[in-house]
Amino acid sequence: MNGKHKIITLVLVAFFALSFNTHFAHALVKDSDVDGLSDDAEIRQYRTNPQIFDTDGDGRGDGDEILDRTDPLDRESSYIATLIRQDPGIFGNPNQWAWYLGRASGILALILLTSVVSFGLVVSSRAFFKIVPGATAYEVHRFVAWLALGAVVFHFSTFFFDGFIKMTVAEALIPFALFRELKTVTGFSFGTAVAFGTIAFYGLLVLVFTSQWRSKMSPKLWRVVHSIAFVTYLLFILHGFMAGTDSEVWWMRVLYSLSLGLVTFLVFVRIISRNVMPTWRAWRKRENEGTEMPREG
Repeated sequence: MNGKHKIITLVLVAFFALSFNTHFAHALVKDSDVDGLSDDAEIRQYRTNPQIFDTDGDGRGDGDEILDRTDPLDRESSYIATLIRQDPGIFGNPNQWAWYLGRASGILALILLTSVVSFGLVVSSRAFFKIVPGATAYEVHRFVAWLALGAVVFHFSTFFFDGFIKMTVAEALIPFALFRELKTVTGFSFGTAVAFGTIAFYGLLVLVFTSQWRSKMSPKLWRVVHSIAFVTYLLFILHGFMAGTDSEVWWMRVLYSLSLGLVTFLVFVRIISRNVMPTWRAWRKRENEGTEMPREG
């Protein structure tokens, strides 16, 4: 084969190769139904109809469903279907029972823990004994503490059965053992929020059980141990706000505000009644004694 024939052969090969590649490229980018997916991808990868914009007829294009991570072949799996689907509630969807129960028990635990701290401050301040007798306030404080402990245990136990969270016992009971990259509704690290709740749970355990053995402890030691009540309460509030599904709802924020407001008010009452008032009475007593006139003999 001479040089001229080689050149002609190379030109023909290049022409056919370019024609094949152009045809192949056209096949790859061809989108007959203009849904954002090439015909080749619809046939080979997604099994959708390249001639129909919305294969499953749910009102959302095949390409949009792929971007939404829904199934373009399932009419019930689409962003639009999710928006218009009525919430079946706790009794309509058994798969969400654990999630609903976890939310409800968490809110109940918040209310009970607020009551525990409030009655504890009522007892220690002694400022409301004309309204609530001290013995009554103390017994209510102890009883509600056990209820709160039960609500907290029930709260985290529900997430062992939740299909999305799938929390393990170790993740629930060991602080910072939950390493999964999950964000809460309020944008916080789910692992950090759970860790705060776990630490608060252990604080509550210490408070409840030492209260049962109070008669066997010195008053000073018992007061030192019981001083962790405020830290425990604040950790529970942080846990609830950071991890709570309802933390962005107005009524839940009102509940947090009422809880913090009540506890803060009672703390100030305790400081005034146990520290400020005794000092003021002692000062008044000294003033009165100093102004008393000596009796004549």
